[in-house]
Amino acid sequence: MKTKFLFSALSIAFFFLSCSSSSQKDMGLKKQIDNLEGKLFSQESEYNADDAKQLMDLYIRFADSLPSDSLTPEYLFKAADISMYVSDGMTTIRLLDRIMNNYSMHEKASVSLFLKAFIFDTKLNDTASAHVYYNQYIENYPDKEFNEDARNAIRNLGKTPEQLIDEFEKMNAGIE
Repeated sequence: MKTKFLFSALSIAFFFLSCSSSSQKDMGLKKQIDNLEGKLFSQESEYNADDAKQLMDLYIRFADSLPSDSLTPEYLFKAADISMYVSDGMTTIRLLDRIMNNYSMHEKASVSLFLKAFIFDTKLNDTASAHVYYNQYIENYPDKEFNEDARNAIRNLGKTPEQLIDEFEKMNAGIE
């Protein structure tokens, strides 16, 4: 009987200690994120790519350790935003997919789909995939803010800068 009681007491104590240490670890991660955001986004400091990469990694670690936290989709979106500048396009795509797949009802899900199309278009030069995802955005989010941008992007897929300038000049000449 004493053994059962001792075993139960130890199990409960271990449970509370592991929860407490995990919670403290997660709060430490949040504090690290807050500190690095303050450093990176303060007006006094210069942009530092290493700090940006470290912040992206912290966002991802937070999301990995607390997938159901309300901050997780926001942090994943911020990680994707940083990733567009410091990582390859496929890393950004994976982060955006994670938001769309795991947090489809979150406000960032629609923007994530648009950005996915944009990354395929501008960073990966995959116009076929960009076309698919721009169309998907238009169909799934007809009333969202980037709908017209998606339509314009589809019209301009695959065009060179010279072709776009030529079309713009012709359009302006017709107006005058």
